[in-house]
Amino acid sequence: MAVTLLPHEITKSSAESLRRFIQELHEENDLVVISAEVDPDLEVAAIARRVYETEDKAPLFNNVKGQHPNGLFRIFGAPVGASRIPGKRFIRIAKLLGLPSTATGQEIIHKLNAAKRLPGIPPKEVSSGPVKDFKLLGDEIDLMALPIPFLHQDDGGKFLQTFGMYVVQSPDGSWVNWSITRSMLHGKRSLVGPVMPRQDIGVIRQMWKDKGQDMPFALCFGVSPAAIMVSGMPIPKGTNETDYIGALTGNPVEVTKCETNNIRVPADAEIIFEGVVSNSETASEGPMAEYHGLIFPGESKQCPLFKVNAITYRKDPILLICVTGRAPEESETVWGLTQAAEVLTICQDAGLPIKMVWNPFESHCLWFILQVDRGELRALNTNMKDFSLKVGHTVFGSKPGFYIPKVYLVGDDIDPTNLKDIIWASATRCQPRVNEFFFDQYPNIGLIPYVSHGDRIGQFHYKVVRCCLFPEEFSHELEWREASFKNNYPQELQNKIERQWTTYGF
Repeated sequence: MAVTLLPHEITKSSAESLRRFIQELHEENDLVVISAEVDPDLEVAAIARRVYETEDKAPLFNNVKGQHPNGLFRIFGAPVGASRIPGKRFIRIAKLLGLPSTATGQEIIHKLNAAKRLPGIPPKEVSSGPVKDFKLLGDEIDLMALPIPFLHQDDGGKFLQTFGMYVVQSPDGSWVNWSITRSMLHGKRSLVGPVMPRQDIGVIRQMWKDKGQDMPFALCFGVSPAAIMVSGMPIPKGTNETDYIGALTGNPVEVTKCETNNIRVPADAEIIFEGVVSNSETASEGPMAEYHGLIFPGESKQCPLFKVNAITYRKDPILLICVTGRAPEESETVWGLTQAAEVLTICQDAGLPIKMVWNPFESHCLWFILQVDRGELRALNTNMKDFSLKVGHTVFGSKPGFYIPKVYLVGDDIDPTNLKDIIWASATRCQPRVNEFFFDQYPNIGLIPYVSHGDRIGQFHYKVVRCCLFPEEFSHELEWREASFKNNYPQELQNKIERQWTTYGF
């Protein structure tokens, strides 16, 4: 077995239990257990990076050089990478949601979208859980002694937090936010990382700063797959992710109180760090090779200090890492994908005839493909310009719209999850300038390379909607034939050729 399951984990789905998720990947030959000693200084990350790029099995490193005597920690790399198993490219994403291993991109998006329409299921508080098996408090903590991985040779330090989940809450406790943001090792009991003002964690930190207080936090590693999926999802401000996770899995998330603050954390997480985010102290952070696949060596920024006061963890805990860079990795398979699901909900709530939204992994979270129901589009009695502008304002003005610079509108004859289809539609149906609609009134996330290092014209860097539909499609059904095996030959002939394919010598 890849991992040992506790009795209660045997009955849970892969969406509700990380260890069940790992065991199922092992059973389906999409995980490799590496028992040989590996060095956390670049070797672990280099193996994981090669796994992303070859779409190979996810590696579980059981013997990390410098491992703490009390079990801190094993490392799980490429936890939500794509797979090259035939018919199961999205197996790890599907298992995050408790879907069959063969789930399609459409099925994954619609699962996330459907759960938004269900009543939320609040978390269930329990007195303890596996994550309380071992405890380190105060000066017992020495992060410098742990085998924290060094991920890229041009990074500004060791990034411990790449695929864990921060939990923070408003001072009155009414809003609890679960989210992902990176953090770098700073000292024996401190991390440093960005807290963007527009992100939920930044909004809540400002509430604490307004009171002149540090913000309590919990950093949770190895939470349930559904929880890490949703913590990367830009759901509306003020919404508690726990309730949506419950709706997604059909069961309440079991949470338990931290040792040093009033935050509730997943009881079966692998590792929990507890502490406070300073309201005034900062340190140099970065650079880091990010989701866009580039790094600018030597560039760093001042970011808030995260002071660690307690660590609790379970037996033989597992640290999950995301080695950001060229796609696909968790930036696309979790963050980009959940943005797409949220955009679908936003568009449908706005009455737009959008059937499906997808973020092609190869676009590094920068292209979003919106599939238009052309029958419903014609019923709107609109035109390309008015419709494209309405879509642009709806998407770019939304919470996920901050991260999205480029939207492509395609017809329902195009599969948004098929990059070949997207390129074909864009190349043949999107007329330069005529079918492109630009917006400069909405801000962009500064991590986009052309935002941080490109020219700006106007108030903000431009966003764009590229309409890959013909003008006639807005008023009537346009007849054409797709010149392909599937769409330009009689079905009987297709069937014959498929039956005899090997006899032809193929």
